[in-house]
Amino acid sequence: MKPTHTQINFCRLTKTSQEDYQTNLFETGCEFAENLGYTCPQKYKEEYIQILLSLPQYWKWWSTQWNIRTQEAFGVVGISENETHINSLETDALNEAFASAHSLSSYQHIYPNNLVMKVLKEKIQTHETTTLKSNTSKGMERNRIRRSRVSVEL
Repeated sequence: MKPTHTQINFCRLTKTSQEDYQTNLFETGCEFAENLGYTCPQKYKEEYIQILLSLPQYWKWWSTQWNIRTQEAFGVVGISENETHINSLETDALNEAFASAHSLSSYQHIYPNNLVMKVLKEKIQTHETTTLKSNTSKGMERNRIRRSRVSVEL
């Protein structure tokens, strides 16, 4: 994902690597998707999570949410993103505000937007239809083989 202005400034001011920031964003996005999966019936949970994680729309939505919370962290400590330098106490405060703003509990009451949910629903329906057709074809093939064995045995 392309780094945002907020990400670049956070990394610059806290001396966090872009890779660590992106890894944190990705891992938390995966955890969030897994938590959403717990609302599904058990037999659909894994499929739901995998499809959600494969959607570019989900990752765009997630990175927007992530960016908003990083901006909130700046606001909590009263540091402008455009500061040229901050002292070690401010760095610690910003890192603490960032960790708090990005804890999974801070995402407890949000859900993916309508676009993400619409695409997810379409993908799940397509997947179910494909699986159903595949299983039906296998069943038909199995029946054809059984009939041919029966006719040979007669």
